[in-house]
Amino acid sequence: MLRHVAPGPHHLLGPLGVRVGRNSGVAFSLIAGHSAIAFGITIALTAAVAVCAVRSMPVLASMVFGLLLGGGLSNDLDRVFRRASGGVVDFLTLPHWPTFNLADTAITVGVAGLLVLLVLRRPFFARGLRS
Repeated sequence: MLRHVAPGPHHLLGPLGVRVGRNSGVAFSLIAGHSAIAFGITIALTAAVAVCAVRSMPVLASMVFGLLLGGGLSNDLDRVFRRASGGVVDFLTLPHWPTFNLADTAITVGVAGLLVLLVLRRPFFARGLRS
């Protein structure tokens, strides 16, 4: 995206567009400008999700934790390797929504899936692994 997309907004498909930007904060640019704090928060959350992913047993729970873990790791790695450039690269746009990336999409779908599992009272872990 950084090499091949010219600055400014570009229409992609329907309401979806492309505009390259950076986010030094976390979701919705919270704590933007505080990259070290953002990195600490995201690493802690990613580690917690990794523990849950390893312990998850039902297929749906494993998929949900996989989406969360993949999105979290992707953003964490982007933050580490682009440390000097101002945070993760966001590039997808929708009307009335902050710019985001594919990792953010995975996290959003994972959180929605987690909420569905909670509402449906589906187990996340095998009985012997709860403690």
